[in-house]
Amino acid sequence: MTSALEVDTLDVFVQHSVHVGRPIEAVRVALAAGPREWFPRFDDGGHAEVGPQFARLGLRKKVAVEVGEPVTVGDCIEVPVTWQATFIQNLFPVMTGKVEVAPVDSRITRLTVCGMYEPPLGRLGKQLDEALMHRAAEATVKELAESIAKRLEIGLSNEGHSALKQTTNES
Repeated sequence: MTSALEVDTLDVFVQHSVHVGRPIEAVRVALAAGPREWFPRFDDGGHAEVGPQFARLGLRKKVAVEVGEPVTVGDCIEVPVTWQATFIQNLFPVMTGKVEVAPVDSRITRLTVCGMYEPPLGRLGKQLDEALMHRAAEATVKELAESIAKRLEIGLSNEGHSALKQTTNES
């Protein structure tokens, strides 16, 4: 018999936060400009490569990314983000989460990437997740948060104008 308080869920939560050396208003402008400004390795087709690096080797997976509109909640800005593997989808979970930014002070912004996923393959997948895959998910979210922060720090001037330019093929 299960208790009313017992929750039978397979969802797993991951999160990583970093500081961005830019004021919240500059970060707000970049987020409003769209994911090509701040989401690393994001292409025109709504795909990106996510994943950690181990021993200088990138273990990235191509994913389809859906990025929602930024939502302001008090001093914070949240951008909904979901990604799913483009190949062998049944072996990789769908990550549903958000990128959240909040002011630390007038010059520093805290950036958090967090999300939830359900390990594939039911109970077996949950056991594999506990043994190994959760570390890969944590490393992926950590790498993503750090990469977004780096793009924001490098790409934004103190005035909040993006220095990240998209290349075009002009003759």
